[in-house]
Amino acid sequence: MRRRAFLTKVGALSIAGASISVVGGGRAAQTAAEPAYTILSETEHATDVFVREEGNGPTALVVGGMHGDEESGYRAATDIAEWQISGGTLVVLPKANQVAIQANSREGENGDLNRQFPPGKEPETELARAIWDVVSRHDPDVVLDLHRSVGIYGYHESSVGQVIWPTDAGKASEYAKQTAEYLNESVVPWSMPLHAFRRGGEITGSSPMLVHKIAGDLSKPGYIFETTEFFIDPGTRVRWTKKAAEALLSRHGIERRKGQ
Repeated sequence: MRRRAFLTKVGALSIAGASISVVGGGRAAQTAAEPAYTILSETEHATDVFVREEGNGPTALVVGGMHGDEESGYRAATDIAEWQISGGTLVVLPKANQVAIQANSREGENGDLNRQFPPGKEPETELARAIWDVVSRHDPDVVLDLHRSVGIYGYHESSVGQVIWPTDAGKASEYAKQTAEYLNESVVPWSMPLHAFRRGGEITGSSPMLVHKIAGDLSKPGYIFETTEFFIDPGTRVRWTKKAAEALLSRHGIERRKGQ
């Protein structure tokens, strides 16, 4: 979602950030992840897709890097691609927009990638179509799109941080609320009430964004997860994003293997 300049309300807030290293364990079938395939190979947009398949169960798709300047999203997704799961299928596209990531820019050469997925129509660019092909290929039961806002929703102008935005499908809204409550109780320090997560309004397919298209075209559960850079260091943003993803995936039947 678009972040414009925001009104700074500086408080005496600070946090000592700590990132989590994801260490592989478990069965040999789930060793360090190798990409299952590459979309748009031999082009500047080439980017890897990782697939963890562990028997019967639901399928989840996790996307990071739609906006190249939102490092926490693609760093978290890169770590998630290494996760071992106890059942189902976990598909991860960690770095959706390689050109924008390499430029550390929100937009790529064709503008904002997350405005190229009009519901009810074909995606507008080659990269957007390739990403939608990943959706079509795996037919996920749930989709997570990981983002970072500049400010905090309801506090900084035009910012959407610290919000989980669910689609209007299945139990997505309920799960978003439960996950926000979990994060506030177990992850966000009690001394940072401004950074409490909340559930956002339901996504209905009214905008040309990936998760809106999931809602409008597929009527599937999906989430846009937004953390903030306001008084939060990069490592902490990554950690919070991974905790949110793990909680949401668990509610949809994709369990991270214990002991990692």
